[in-house]
Order: sequence, then structure tokens, then C-alpha cells
Amino acid sequence: MACPDWIYNNRNVVERLWARLKEWRAVATRYEKTASSFMGILCLAATLDWIKR
Repeated sequence: MACPDWIYNNRNVVERLWARLKEWRAVATRYEKTASSFMGILCLAATLDWIKR
């Protein structure tokens, strides 16, 4: 195996989270002009995803 199991498992979790966050149109298309406003919508989407699950 090329990498330890814990690395693969964590990578899988991150990839699945990113796929769920891309369901938000603002995250997928990055409508925000500044990095700070993009980080704000990303945090909001992640928080709502965490609450929903």
C-alpha cells in the first residue's frame, strides 16, 4: 500500500465534504470577490452541513 490507512481515510472524508460543499452554488462557482468573503461562505456552508448531519 502506498500510504497508511489513516491518511487514506482522512483524505476520503475531506473529498466527500468538499463534494457536499460544492452543492452550494456560491462555493462551487466562487461568486465572492474577496478571499475573506469566500472563506465566510465556505465556513457557513460547512457549519450548516455539520449541523444537518
